[in-house]
Amino acid sequence: MKRLALIVASSLVIGLFACATQSTPDTQFGLVKGSAFDTLTPKAFQADGSGAKGAAETAYLMPALSKHDNEMYLPITIDKNQCLACHDRPGQQKKAGDPTPISPTHYTKTAAGKQQVAGARYKCHLCHAPAADVPDLVKNTGPKPKR
Repeated sequence: MKRLALIVASSLVIGLFACATQSTPDTQFGLVKGSAFDTLTPKAFQADGSGAKGAAETAYLMPALSKHDNEMYLPITIDKNQCLACHDRPGQQKKAGDPTPISPTHYTKTAAGKQQVAGARYKCHLCHAPAADVPDLVKNTGPKPKR
């Protein structure tokens, strides 16, 4: 019995020393390949009007990205929303070369029965960010959006 206990104890000690010598390199900790201690600098954001590519594609069930910079159209106030000049076309479908019409979900009917952009959807830039041609930081393996 003492011999069996000695064999088990020595096996445990040998196993502990074997495990203690193996370590995980710091390059295996995160999603980004490389050392966990490296400081990464992402590509600078620039809305150059080239449209949505790579990370700039519309994600599943997320607001569409603007294919142009919106800085010149800000601020949006109760009296001025320049986005509506091009995109406020209720009931129209997207045609090649035309600005994308506002989604029907963004409209409400007035007391007179006319459609207008709902107050909660009036400040476009709160959801629709300008697209930039930047690489994906992490590969998206989720479902593709239906187009």
